[in-house]
Amino acid sequence: MKIYLWQGISMVLNFLSMFVVVPFLSSNPQLYGVYTICISTSIFLAYADLGFINAGQKYAAEYFSQDNRTEEIKVIGFSSFILFLFLLLFVIGFALLSLKPELLISGLDDTMSYNTASSLLLILALSTPLTLLQRMLQMICGIRLADYIVQRTNTLASIIKISAVFWFFRSGHYDIVGYFLFTQIITLLTLLITMYVVRKQFSYNFIALFRSFRFSREVFTKTKSLAFTSLFMTFSWILYYELDSVVIGKIFGAEKVAIYAIGLTLLSFSRSIFGILFSPFNARFNHFIGKDDEKGLRSFYLQVTSLFAPVVIPPILAVCIMAGPLVLSWVGGSYKESILIAQYLILCNLLAFISYPTGILLMAKEQIKKMYLINTLLPFIFWLGIGASIHYFGLQSFALFKLVAFFIGGITYYYFMLNYLKISFVASFRIIFKPLLIPCGFILVTALSLLPYMQTMEKSKTNLLLVAAVVSGLIIIAFILQYTASKAIRDRAKQIIKQVRT
Repeated sequence: MKIYLWQGISMVLNFLSMFVVVPFLSSNPQLYGVYTICISTSIFLAYADLGFINAGQKYAAEYFSQDNRTEEIKVIGFSSFILFLFLLLFVIGFALLSLKPELLISGLDDTMSYNTASSLLLILALSTPLTLLQRMLQMICGIRLADYIVQRTNTLASIIKISAVFWFFRSGHYDIVGYFLFTQIITLLTLLITMYVVRKQFSYNFIALFRSFRFSREVFTKTKSLAFTSLFMTFSWILYYELDSVVIGKIFGAEKVAIYAIGLTLLSFSRSIFGILFSPFNARFNHFIGKDDEKGLRSFYLQVTSLFAPVVIPPILAVCIMAGPLVLSWVGGSYKESILIAQYLILCNLLAFISYPTGILLMAKEQIKKMYLINTLLPFIFWLGIGASIHYFGLQSFALFKLVAFFIGGITYYYFMLNYLKISFVASFRIIFKPLLIPCGFILVTALSLLPYMQTMEKSKTNLLLVAAVVSGLIIIAFILQYTASKAIRDRAKQIIKQVRT
């Protein structure tokens, strides 16, 4: 509950950031496109560990459930060392790109765009080592289900970053480089605060951790199989999810990246929400594995899947239908082309209540072949579809086939879920989907009825707040209908309320 409390606050701040910061940044489409491409390359930092962070976190969580602090520290130290080695390569790569940014971005015709790209990439090179401390602290807190410690300091940082936008993008002043540098400095300070809190709260021995910051053949042997699978997943995910902006920038130029970035921002926002919702279960699944409790794991997994279906589907339907008024009131008519792209990308997470926990389950149970299958399927469908359709659909083909790949991946995860739980499709429909018919029907009928009255909106804070209020109202009423129609949801909600009061 602490995790969800602080993650909820973090989600609200991310929401504010998206609707406060992005309009300022997008006021200059050319520079915003440059910024988007540069920042999208920083996403690769999340994959710089060759899969050993994911594998290490799994085994560290198992050691924690067995109260084995020594082995836990050894695993975290080794995983962090592997990450450090590859972060050095990224530092060199970003530094070289800062000298010749045209290698990454086409269409840098004016001096301002060129200098902006160069400066952003140099700052990215200098701030890359922050990823090491960030991932290390996330591992330590995550395996203890204490992510809220990281989230509390991140909340403070988010408030500062959102407030700073009014200084860096005030009237007649557009300083996107200064803003990015400022955010990296704030990130460093929050990481140091988090490190201090972890040391105090858990009596964590960082000296022992730094002594374990080296290569260990014993830990390598234990983690390599899962790590190399995770590495394959990493390359698959990069091919499938992270190359959009880079490829679009090379083919269509920075302004088309800005058009695509609006939909991608909504997708990333929904991903961050689902990351918040499902992240605690990563450690819990591994705790069950560490204690060899298969029955408990199966029961817990079914609860997670059925409980989060109504949390995922109705909001996605509401936002998708209202995407037109949302985009127009948020960033204006110059981004009208973004509407259909945004709808495709929003729908990508429609089956997230299955794919997220099932992906966590496959990792926890080390089901290597299934992980290879799903992560081969996604990029293959995505890029094959783009190659076959880009001459017909242009920019839209990237969003369309991201949705197609996501949907096929979700169906595959659904098949794995039925096999693991040993239930039929009819039984799963009764448990998961039947309670959703009334709230989803309400969303579809009401949102489509309201849509014609909201299609001519212009960019303004008032209109944006109105659209947000309508979408929020639809989602809240859908949740109320869900609560009224489903006894299982009522019982679970009462249990959660009781736990909060306790």
